[in-house]
Amino acid sequence: MNRKSIYWGVIITVMLSSLIFILGTDRRNYKDSPSTVYQVYLNGEIVGVIENEDKLYNLIDKEQENLKKEFKVNKIYAPVGLETTKLVTYTGEIDSPSKVYNKIKDVEPFTVKGYEITIVHSDDKIETINILNKEDLETAVDNTIKAFVDEEKFQKYLESKQDKIITTGETIEDISIKEKITTKEKYLSTEDKIYTNSTDLSRYFLFGTDDNGGTHIVRAGDTIKTIADKYELNERELLIVNPNLVSQSALLYPGQEVNVGLVDPIISVIEEKTLVEDKTVPYTTQEKYDNNYTVGTSFTEKKGQNGLSRMTYKVETINGSITKFDRENEEVLKPVVNEVVVKGGLPLSAIGPSSTWFWPTRKPYVITEYFGWRFDPIDGTREFHSGIDISGTGDGSPIYAANNGTIIEIGNQWSYGNYIKIDHQNGYQTIYMHLKGFKSGLRKGQVVQGGELIGYMGTTGWSTGVHLDFRIIYNGNYLDPLGANVHYW
Repeated sequence: MNRKSIYWGVIITVMLSSLIFILGTDRRNYKDSPSTVYQVYLNGEIVGVIENEDKLYNLIDKEQENLKKEFKVNKIYAPVGLETTKLVTYTGEIDSPSKVYNKIKDVEPFTVKGYEITIVHSDDKIETINILNKEDLETAVDNTIKAFVDEEKFQKYLESKQDKIITTGETIEDISIKEKITTKEKYLSTEDKIYTNSTDLSRYFLFGTDDNGGTHIVRAGDTIKTIADKYELNERELLIVNPNLVSQSALLYPGQEVNVGLVDPIISVIEEKTLVEDKTVPYTTQEKYDNNYTVGTSFTEKKGQNGLSRMTYKVETINGSITKFDRENEEVLKPVVNEVVVKGGLPLSAIGPSSTWFWPTRKPYVITEYFGWRFDPIDGTREFHSGIDISGTGDGSPIYAANNGTIIEIGNQWSYGNYIKIDHQNGYQTIYMHLKGFKSGLRKGQVVQGGELIGYMGTTGWSTGVHLDFRIIYNGNYLDPLGANVHYW
């Protein structure tokens, strides 16, 4: 073999050795057959490549024991922004599940499986709540209903076991929630507010907050009314948040704790029912002037007798407040006999007596809203109601002047609707609101007498149903018409 052949043999050997070395080096990241791996993304950015995504998820669950205890769940899940993409490859560096876990554990919160509750209100306001168990929602809704509907009656309604009305009584026709409530199963961030039990969720549904509003320690002399007034509540609201106080006359003792939280429900419980009750129809006293008798002479020509009527009403309440009270039927069980009093001929006066007044509506009637603090039945704002709402006498039923006086305002205003304001010339004024219309010919400046027809009951203006909003003003201050130190005929 010549030297030239030897030379080329060496060269070839060196080249083959180099090639073998290079190929041998590359095979550290090269596989003869493809393998399946998973690219891991967090919020769209790659954080690693793993062989088994289940191992990563199991590691997350294993490492988050504290979250399991906090939320009382059996499993913790990956952050919302974590995604994996399956790849088939011959090459690539593989990360361990623990390496990827350490990259994500402090970046985004982990999750639990639960439900997002969406509540759509009538004003299109949307509210979302997170819960773990769907059963807690059902319990919280039921508890809210029971705050405004008698629990025994509610249960009979659910079981279709209500007593049939034979003479008097009431039956629930329907109970519903005004808002639209939907549920969606999803993974919930552990950093968001999540309701884990029905008790906390029920409190939120009733108070509109996670706080129950505090307590009042009863002192000597406290009553349901004085406590309610102190915290700008009405008595019904105070009883709702204190179910152990069964009535407005419940006895209190010094040192007793009374919940004074403001009831501000996030859902509206609508109860529709039929109510049948026997109502006493008080007689009215009619004065008849006779100029055959001297001034100051007065005697009873006919003695009055109260009547009795069986009244049927269709009633709607929202969260315990009456929003509609429509008279369906009246069966007269005993006719009323009005009293007639004859008086010596006196000229009619625009000045009314301050102690004796005429009731402004037909009888019988129902007081659907009292003087005091309340939530506005239309927009839900907190306000002081400066009068009383009188219902149950029927759409278009007569409205009477409560006393002698002069009409100082008559017309329409956006919230009052059709209204009349009368000055009684003795420090007192009265207002009659939401009228369907006025007595024909009635005008500003006209003198009217107590008991005289002035208009008709309606639901004009800021009103949810047929009623009269009746108000009394004395020397510029609103008085409770039921406690204004006046006697009604």
